[in-house]
Amino acid sequence: MLKWQIDEHIIARKFTLDDAASVFAVVDSNRIYLRQWMPWLDQTTSVANIEQFIQKTQEGYANGTNLILGLWDNTQYVGVISFNKIDGASAEIGYWISESYQGKGIIRRAVKLLIEYGFQDLNLATVNIQCATNNLKSHAVAQRLGFTQVKIIPNNEWLYDHYVDHALYVLSR
Repeated sequence: MLKWQIDEHIIARKFTLDDAASVFAVVDSNRIYLRQWMPWLDQTTSVANIEQFIQKTQEGYANGTNLILGLWDNTQYVGVISFNKIDGASAEIGYWISESYQGKGIIRRAVKLLIEYGFQDLNLATVNIQCATNNLKSHAVAQRLGFTQVKIIPNNEWLYDHYVDHALYVLSR
């Protein structure tokens, strides 16, 4: 099983179906906070939805099209880091963390390990991060990890009742 120690308390690992209830509980308790950035919350209304998500992550990992890892503080689920889409020599990075774990550098450290894995083990040439132009914490993660902002993509994502512009950040090997 793929498992990384992020710091003294936080690990990143692949999901199992046994994780579904705890993942749903954290998503549900962070629903208002996550709604600012994540477009999938209205379709995530039950543990069964999370089980379907976990099955898709397992299929994607098996066929090499994604790598989605849960972040855990000991046994408490706190967020996710991912290569949402692996396409040849490039991959798109995604992440979120529960509101109470914000501002502790966990995402930055976890994404740094994800990037190292991508470059060294998956032989990726580039990785990218897309984030809403008003998501300042995501911009900070990308900038602190050495990404270069290459463009703004207008109206890139429908977020419940409006379009959101995204910044595209790229990091090459």
